[in-house]
Amino acid sequence: MKTEHGRVLVVDDDAAMLRAVERILAPAHEVRGFPSGEEALRAFKEQPFDVAIIDIRMPGMDGFQLTRAIKEARPATEVILVTGSISDLDEKLVRSVKERAGFFITKPFSRSVLTSLVERCLEIQKLERERDELIGRLTEDLERARRFQLALLPRGLPKTFGRHRVASGYSSCETVGGDIFDVLPLSSDRLMLMVADVAGHGVAAALVTGMIKAAVGQALQEQGGILPAARAILDTLAPLGQQRVVTMFIGIADSRRRSLQYLNAGHPPALLWGGERAPVQLAATTPLLSYGIGLSKNPVKNEPFLPGERLALYSDGLYEVRDAAGAEYGRERLLQRLAAARGRLDDIARDVMDQAKAHAGGRPPEDDRTILLAEFSRS
Repeated sequence: MKTEHGRVLVVDDDAAMLRAVERILAPAHEVRGFPSGEEALRAFKEQPFDVAIIDIRMPGMDGFQLTRAIKEARPATEVILVTGSISDLDEKLVRSVKERAGFFITKPFSRSVLTSLVERCLEIQKLERERDELIGRLTEDLERARRFQLALLPRGLPKTFGRHRVASGYSSCETVGGDIFDVLPLSSDRLMLMVADVAGHGVAAALVTGMIKAAVGQALQEQGGILPAARAILDTLAPLGQQRVVTMFIGIADSRRRSLQYLNAGHPPALLWGGERAPVQLAATTPLLSYGIGLSKNPVKNEPFLPGERLALYSDGLYEVRDAAGAEYGRERLLQRLAAARGRLDDIARDVMDQAKAHAGGRPPEDDRTILLAEFSRS
């Protein structure tokens, strides 16, 4: 392994030891030696060092005090503490750990021990830099994925499409989740509504949401039906293997026929409520979407969607949110709150999102929280 070049600070009140250490390390590193802790600290503050080799017993500022000052000024500097006394070794070792020294050696020490320790210190710093750079790149990738995911969502809601009005609520988790929802007018009286949830988090999940949106949009544009859209998603997921699983509710609200044609692929049941009849839950009609799992025999169902009624699509992150004690908000509580809701759709969406947030007690969401609401106006 190639030796890393570093800046090394040597502090020892023994002039002979100081010269010996400088001679050993100077061929491979930039070395500066000081006979006292005070002088060394002044030099360190002017230009920090990568490694500090410090004698413990010195007049004035001792090695422990200097180590503490160095670590406060630059925690990344690796410190090798040196003692010339074999008495109280355990006590000195314990204090070395407390002062955050990386290594502890006793005099006399060999050339190979000293050079190996310095190389090890520099290697640790290199690995830490690489780690920090990797974390930085991953953080940037996650932020780009989050912005990409947000760009996929419909804009301008709440909005009216013919006799249907639509509103939404959405909160993404910090690690980038896999929720996506969409609203697409197919004609003056037909409106597509979709909420899908890609299992997992991170950049990959965000990219799959984009693939799903593209697949659904193309299938609806070319073939105009829910079943082709579901098949297009399965085709999209096939190359990804069993690692990618999607739940989805997709429906087409038809104001002329006063109906909702829908497919629920392992997704939480949608809710129809607000008219003359009792609330209706639209449960799964086919298994979740994944490689190797086909659609059921009759995955597409029809349900009356009448003037004055409302439809709620949502993801599990909205009701699986937990309080400080670990108790879930719960799907039944969510459905009861929706079934009792009156007023404007955007107010209902805001209320539901606020309730989930309040239940979490201010903690950031562990999963995306999504709700999509549609209303069939009476006129």
